[in-house]
Amino acid sequence: MPKVQPFRGIRYNPGKVDLGKTISPPYDALRLPEIDDLYALSPYNAVRLVLGRQLPKDTRENNRYTRARDFLKQWTEESVLIQEEKPALYYHEHTYSLGEHTLTRRGIIASVRLNDGDKNHFRFYEHTSKAPKLDRLRLLNEVKTNLSSIFGVYSDPKKVIETKVRPYLGRPSLEFDTRRESHRLWVVHEKETVDAFVRLMQNRKVLIADGQHRFETARVYRDRMRAATGKNDGNQGFDYAQMYLVNQEEGLSILPVHRVIPDSMGVGLVDLEYRIKEIFNMIPYDNRKSFLSALNKGGQGHLGLFVKGIPRYYLLELSQDADFERFPPAPLHPRLKDLALAILHESILQPVLGISPAEAGSRIFYTSSAEEALNLVSKGKADIAFLHNPIGIESIVEISETGIRLPRNSVLFYPQVPSGLVFHPLE
Repeated sequence: MPKVQPFRGIRYNPGKVDLGKTISPPYDALRLPEIDDLYALSPYNAVRLVLGRQLPKDTRENNRYTRARDFLKQWTEESVLIQEEKPALYYHEHTYSLGEHTLTRRGIIASVRLNDGDKNHFRFYEHTSKAPKLDRLRLLNEVKTNLSSIFGVYSDPKKVIETKVRPYLGRPSLEFDTRRESHRLWVVHEKETVDAFVRLMQNRKVLIADGQHRFETARVYRDRMRAATGKNDGNQGFDYAQMYLVNQEEGLSILPVHRVIPDSMGVGLVDLEYRIKEIFNMIPYDNRKSFLSALNKGGQGHLGLFVKGIPRYYLLELSQDADFERFPPAPLHPRLKDLALAILHESILQPVLGISPAEAGSRIFYTSSAEEALNLVSKGKADIAFLHNPIGIESIVEISETGIRLPRNSVLFYPQVPSGLVFHPLE
């Protein structure tokens, strides 16, 4: 059972800044144009902390990580950032648009103790890679603060928080809007409410929905701090990490993350076809709208394919007669044999296109927008687009329970939890 507790969070001072201009997406959701936009939006935007600009004259003593440390110190001295006087939980309502719908996700930001050894109360479903963890560790070594929440999902069919806590919270401590979303935040000090949530989480397993690199980095940081300080009681600040905990019974928006291959290294449709037809049925479409509609109706056993220079789209439908043992570079777990995305990576991307898990980050462009993926190919900016359907939370939980992992960026829990709602000091 994970130990959950309130903490003395550090927040932006609403008397000093416009809160709608200070939050930022987490580091792994940021692209360069958006970083520039956030820099221009406010001199105090959290992007300067979570993924600051790299400069040509950066050195070991002056770089994006040391600048984040200095910004954190400076903003605290200027009272742009203020720390709670006593520990609190933070109840958050995040209202956003998805298609034609307006939805609200509810979560609680808390301090959660990291697991030790075989005491694993957390579940994981995606592979991670070394480079992002080294990047986050360099930042954590400087700022000694969790700047973003790890997104955790638990199950509570009785909806205790939603039915017995939320109605009595009163007016929010903070309310603000960004360009696309609305936020309401309650700073919860009341012992009765805090204790109710702590008790609720005592027998829960937590799925790490987003932020697995940060979770693994937090454990490395904890182990190094234990070795450096000799403090191994499990009650130090570095033994905990900031998490945003959401009840899956409340409903979650999960989007697919499509794979775009900017450079296929000369591999074209003819090269792909011989392998695809041994695993999938290929159904051609001349109309994009009809193609996307068929894909969306297909479920997890279907993929979409669009190749530069080919004036049609292909729906790939998993064949019932596919002999998977012939193709993957490694045996495919039985639970993944009806999951087209896993088959794509093991049977096509790696053996045909030569994209290993280690190379995926540099050779694959990821997007949750099918239109963006297809347009990149149609405009000649990429060679191949593979589309897939979202994986439901039940399947993700089941996969996590088996101990197997999906490829990186398999799904997007939307929207990602913004950085800047509250920061979690580790000292």
